[in-house]
Amino acid sequence: MTDTPLHKRADIQGLRGIAVLAVVLFHVSPAALPGGFAGVDIFFVISGYLITQILLRDMEAGGFRLRDFYQRRIRRLFPALYAVMAFTLISGLLILPPKLLSELVYSQFFTTLFLSNFAFAHLADYFDSASSLKPLLHTWSLGVEEQFYLIFPLALLALQRFVRRFLWPVLGALALLSLMLAQITTKPEAAFYLPTTRAFELLIGALCVWAQARLRLSDALRRWLSMLGLALMIASPILLNDRLPFPGLWALPPCLGAALLLLTHDGWGNKLIAAPPLTFTGDISYSLYLWHWPLLVYARLMFGGSVWIALPVVGLGFVMAALSRRYIEQPFLEKRLRFVWPMALGAMALSIIVTLLIFDAKGLPQRFNAAEQAAFAATDDYNHDRRHCHLGKDARIAYRDTCIYGDAKAAPAVAIWGDSEGAELARALGDRLTGASVRQITASACPPSVGYVIAYNRACRAHNADMLLHLKADPNIKTVVLVLNYRRYDADKAAAMLTGLQLSALDLQVSGKRVVLVYPLPVYDFDPPSQVGLAMRLGRDPAGVGMSRTEFETVNGRTISELDAFSAAHGLEVLRPSEVLCDAERCRVYEPKTGVLYFNGQHLSLKGAGLLADRLTISTPRLRAE
Repeated sequence: MTDTPLHKRADIQGLRGIAVLAVVLFHVSPAALPGGFAGVDIFFVISGYLITQILLRDMEAGGFRLRDFYQRRIRRLFPALYAVMAFTLISGLLILPPKLLSELVYSQFFTTLFLSNFAFAHLADYFDSASSLKPLLHTWSLGVEEQFYLIFPLALLALQRFVRRFLWPVLGALALLSLMLAQITTKPEAAFYLPTTRAFELLIGALCVWAQARLRLSDALRRWLSMLGLALMIASPILLNDRLPFPGLWALPPCLGAALLLLTHDGWGNKLIAAPPLTFTGDISYSLYLWHWPLLVYARLMFGGSVWIALPVVGLGFVMAALSRRYIEQPFLEKRLRFVWPMALGAMALSIIVTLLIFDAKGLPQRFNAAEQAAFAATDDYNHDRRHCHLGKDARIAYRDTCIYGDAKAAPAVAIWGDSEGAELARALGDRLTGASVRQITASACPPSVGYVIAYNRACRAHNADMLLHLKADPNIKTVVLVLNYRRYDADKAAAMLTGLQLSALDLQVSGKRVVLVYPLPVYDFDPPSQVGLAMRLGRDPAGVGMSRTEFETVNGRTISELDAFSAAHGLEVLRPSEVLCDAERCRVYEPKTGVLYFNGQHLSLKGAGLLADRLTISTPRLRAE
């Protein structure tokens, strides 16, 4: 993503073009290109290859100086990056809610230090705003590359000087170690962002330099290997998806595809990707990568998440990238600048000071009126007991230690069992019961489906089996409410998830429990508090923010039909959120009398959960008498 040797290879520019297009299309519509994020892995391989070529060339010529190397990195990276950060911050001051502006300056602070990948790894938890609301999220990859550039030249110098014979075996061993760390990690967020589990991709590129100098491929083999590389490059963005453990072994197909194209140089595949449209896209790939994401984030905040909004924004991104390449990148690369270091340090200092001031001012809430601030504040209207009552993907908690809400003197007669959808409902229901209490049994990304296996949450199956045994054995529990986000789980495993849910319900019913099934909740690919607040700011009707009833029924119709048939056959009680949150035309995220009904796109706020709890106590009056 960041450097080229003195003589450009058209096929490498085309390779960059494919990589950035994959990332951009993934950001426009993950459903259309579910593995497009692998474009970043392709960039890493290219960067490892080119940087190793440059370093070895300079070292062997005797002209390598660390100061000059890092100065080239500054001239290559800083101008476009700081232009984008300035645009992002100014735009954020105009439209971002206080919490999101605070998160933006937090991420800009670490982006300035090329440590944003560590910041995002730390923020990748349940309470952080959706990733689609972070305008600088994409800078994590620059952090990984810069950390590699900081360490790799020093390591290469040491290996060249002291163990030259073992240079390539050592690099190969380090690549294998990094791949192993990525594969066996129990913290997928850390593995995605951290340099230790991404280094193997850059080192694959470095090893291509060694292989290219030693392998003698026939013309026929080169042609076929280049086509294999191109096939891997095309197939990976189509076949991979974000539910697979990544990086790790699943990152090898795109990385090896890129490596084969780097090695074959002039094979059939190389000639195909050297087409002018791809090479032009490759030429502007760094600026396009930088510009497209904040433009998409702000457009979605202002106008919603429609693909028809995103497509013209991407077109604008291409225009901005071409202008950035011509008037920002190239002048700094082509001219000899005398004060590179003072300019870089001054820009960094200014960025740090501004971000710290805004962060200290708590996102400058005074930019908005009272009603807008109240809407934005809904991001904090969740069950704050989640922090010790709600389980993360790798956490376990004993049944006796699960949280209880309601009358402290009454043994809990009701249990809310489910994934994160249940945390606010448990709290809201407990607040509404008199002389009774509710037990909360919820875990992130873990539906109450016995036997259902989730690749990215291996503790879920054991958690469900344990909770089911305790619920059946608890004589105080009379009613169990089963709740989950039906859209979260693998579409190809939806049948298995529903089967597990039905087994849980029947097992509880056979043991004498009353079972209430909560039907699908309308969920959104935008942030409701932000959308409602911005609607107010722009003079729009905030009650119009949401989705059409037709869209909700189209997305959830099959699941609802299956639940209808199952609940009717077995006499289960049901709670339909759509009857509370939708009218005949639209599903809403805001009620004038209640406020914002969601604290993020996937979860009800306590106010919204309160509406469901009210309906639950009305439609299931026995809850009040448990």
